[in-house]
Amino acid sequence: MSSQLFRTSLRALVRPSLAKNVVAVSRITPRVMPAFQVARPFSSTFARMSTGSVDSDLVHKLDEELQYEKSNEESEPEFIKEFLEANSFKLEDKPGVDEVSLTRTFGNEKLHKLRDEGRIRVLFSISDINNTPSEGFLPEDDMIEPGNEEDEEIVSFPVRASVTIEKDGQGAVTIDTVAQDGEIVIESVMYYKDNKLANEQSAEADWQRRGLYIGPQFSELDENLQQLYERYLEERGINSALANFLPDYIEYKEQKEYIQWLDNMKKFVAA
Repeated sequence: MSSQLFRTSLRALVRPSLAKNVVAVSRITPRVMPAFQVARPFSSTFARMSTGSVDSDLVHKLDEELQYEKSNEESEPEFIKEFLEANSFKLEDKPGVDEVSLTRTFGNEKLHKLRDEGRIRVLFSISDINNTPSEGFLPEDDMIEPGNEEDEEIVSFPVRASVTIEKDGQGAVTIDTVAQDGEIVIESVMYYKDNKLANEQSAEADWQRRGLYIGPQFSELDENLQQLYERYLEERGINSALANFLPDYIEYKEQKEYIQWLDNMKKFVAA
């Protein structure tokens, strides 16, 4: 009898706490629902905003700039044809590519029969147009005498040009130069036993080149040796004519690429 009373009183003690837990759970459950309801309008709003409220203004401005540049666009300048014909170079310029190359052969070989033997390649980049000297290196206005404005020298930007000369079975030599103000200045001379390593543009080839001896500091070589290297390049068309051609061509190509960039951006934003 006493045991039955004990079990009855125990059930009475347990039931209220259990009931409280059930009530607590029932109170928590409805609170979760509004969170999902709030997320729905957020996702739909994000989808509507993906088109962008400024798109039409950006397209209009890009088109405005594009039409202006096209109105001032000129056909291929005459200096390009004149240089190529006078110096026997073949121009390799791919639209949308930053680097440009000039190739030729040395000797009696014809350009349309380019072979590894005696092949010369000059590689340069239009990004060098950003190397324009800063204002701090230009003459100040008060240093220019009145009436001599026309005599003021125009300072061109430096262009880095990598000259690679190959000979079949003999490897290749790469001469790093800087062209500016009508002059070619040699910075370094490096020899490669493998022609492929001198020309291949890959991460693996670049890694292999880093581990090679790059040659002595050119400015520390004997002056007579430096002069002979300069004459060596001049005989192969790496001369003042090339030094004047490079910055002019970079300006021409950069303008072409800029117009194409405007057109591509306009089409992309408008799509």
